[in-house]
Amino acid sequence: MKTYNLTLILAVFALASCSPKPEDTSFESIKYNIYMGDNLAGYQFASKDIDGVYKYEFEFNDRGRGPYFEERFTLNENGVPDYYQVRGYNYLKDSIAETFEVIDGVASWKSPSEAGSKKFDGNSFYYNINGSFATFEHILRKLEDDSDNSISTLPSGLCNLTNVFDYTIGDTLELKLMEMTGASFTPSYLWMRKDNRMFASTSPWFKCIVAGYDSLQEELLEIQKKHEENYLKQIADRLAEKPENGILIQNVNLFNTKEGNLINDQNVLVENGRISKISASEIEGSGFKVIDGSGKTLLPGLFDMHTHVSKEDGILHIAAGITSIRDLANSTDLPDLAQQFNSNSLVGPRLVGMAGFIDGAGPYAGPTGKIISSVEEGIAAVEFYKDLGYNQIKLYSSIKPEWVPALSKRAKELGMRVSGHIPAYMLAEEAVKNGYDEIQHINMIALNFLGDTLDTRTPLRFSMVGERAANIDLNGTAFTSFVSLLKENDIVVDPTVSIFEGMLTSSQSDPDPSFSMILDRLPINISRGFYGVGLAIPDNLRETYKNSYQKLIDMVGVLYESGITLVPGTDAMAGFGLHRELENYARAGIPNEQALRIATIISAQVAGVENELGSIEEGKIADLILVNGNPLENITDIRKVDVTIKDGILYDSEKLYNSVGVKHYR
Repeated sequence: MKTYNLTLILAVFALASCSPKPEDTSFESIKYNIYMGDNLAGYQFASKDIDGVYKYEFEFNDRGRGPYFEERFTLNENGVPDYYQVRGYNYLKDSIAETFEVIDGVASWKSPSEAGSKKFDGNSFYYNINGSFATFEHILRKLEDDSDNSISTLPSGLCNLTNVFDYTIGDTLELKLMEMTGASFTPSYLWMRKDNRMFASTSPWFKCIVAGYDSLQEELLEIQKKHEENYLKQIADRLAEKPENGILIQNVNLFNTKEGNLINDQNVLVENGRISKISASEIEGSGFKVIDGSGKTLLPGLFDMHTHVSKEDGILHIAAGITSIRDLANSTDLPDLAQQFNSNSLVGPRLVGMAGFIDGAGPYAGPTGKIISSVEEGIAAVEFYKDLGYNQIKLYSSIKPEWVPALSKRAKELGMRVSGHIPAYMLAEEAVKNGYDEIQHINMIALNFLGDTLDTRTPLRFSMVGERAANIDLNGTAFTSFVSLLKENDIVVDPTVSIFEGMLTSSQSDPDPSFSMILDRLPINISRGFYGVGLAIPDNLRETYKNSYQKLIDMVGVLYESGITLVPGTDAMAGFGLHRELENYARAGIPNEQALRIATIISAQVAGVENELGSIEEGKIADLILVNGNPLENITDIRKVDVTIKDGILYDSEKLYNSVGVKHYR
């Protein structure tokens, strides 16, 4: 087995960076363009020198955030890495240094996030934490050459090449769409050339494609989407159970969202997609699908009021007990996805709200939606979304403050809600006075007390909160007057407080605390992505940032105590993100039963669907979840979902999770 001396390899790489080696012409150098939405945002460059060292450079800019990676690696005779190195900085601009090496038959890896070692079999592929598309490209090359199209990954896991679809684009461009499972929740797709070199990676939000072929992005995406949907439809056909004669849940403790209490030992009958009967007595009848609810809690399906949903998220939402969501910025094919979820042709929550994204043109413009340069263009964007069936608009950070009144006015004339970030150089109190109905993100409220001179289009909207929010006096006149303004104007706040937890409190050696408790349940590429999510915090400010996060938590509690309507949004991983948000509401001092009301009946009221959803009552739509425990006593029990019912369709949570490579809580 080939082994390497680390000092020698580092010296070789250092020399290579000073004196570039000639290229290996058998591995053509390729430049790729990276797009965020429709905007050119970065590049990838792949090459190999005559010493056999593969070199990838990767960078993109996303509203002032974005990574830069320089990767160097070699492959052994089996086509798997025996040395790997990446240097640069991550999405939040914190420096990274990750290394993998094989010495004397032992593979070891080290980064700011983790370190480990394992006996090396010479045929396992190291799956890096940070990097370009290099690992994906080369693991597919290896998988196609492998006799059983399967390979173990380090530190753990197994990846499989499940399909290869051949396509000719135009008359002459021959490509392969390769489908791999094991690394993520659903199959990962990569477009490859016939010589097994990466051609493109496509998704609605992010694309990377060989330079010069940029115009093919959407054509490739549309082809790929058909395969993605086919895979997910097969799961829906297999795991959606539709009992012909109804579902009877017996001896269950029912959460009464109207009063915020439990009603013990109830029997609930679901027929034709609705709750037909609730009784403390035995319900007569035969042929029902009977579920024993003894010792368990039946709740209405949960709401996540701040998502950016994708097709594959649907399974995670339903498995976690989330049956209704709002989407607050997405591609314009969102209505099509809503129809698929709402009709149950794909497993997923119903969309009870869609917000059209509008931002101002400029270097920090958002990655999707309508990007405008004038009030007139903004009004046209509002009307565009209304025509597509959206019921809300979301204004973003590059909107000019003077545009807000006109855009709000037109939206309200059309019966649409107005929400969003607070535009740069504007205070939250001014946004409220100029037509906002709702504010997204608790940091936007904290920024109200940090002045209107910060360019909050940039990551300053995070770092300045980390540096200064700890000093906000929640009992002071400035804050209490602002809360009164919110209350007078019936402003809803969507705190998404949990997304700031990892950002403000973790270092690269820590997993994101919002998800640390479930990382061992996730596929390798997902779990490793929850390391290094914190800001680049100076050591002397780490305690300050932690105190600032606690102040954001406290702020949520004060808003609740002051009677401000809160809705539980996540802006994070589907399903698990909402569980953490509710746990943090409890941490803020909100009683468990009230946190659960916020996630059910209160969200239903804000979404305008309280007559059909949000409570367990006869005649209402049967969106229900059965939890193994009592989340009114222990909010963490909300993670223990055994069964989700949506529209009277029964889903086994464990089977749903297993279908996307996630272990159940059991």
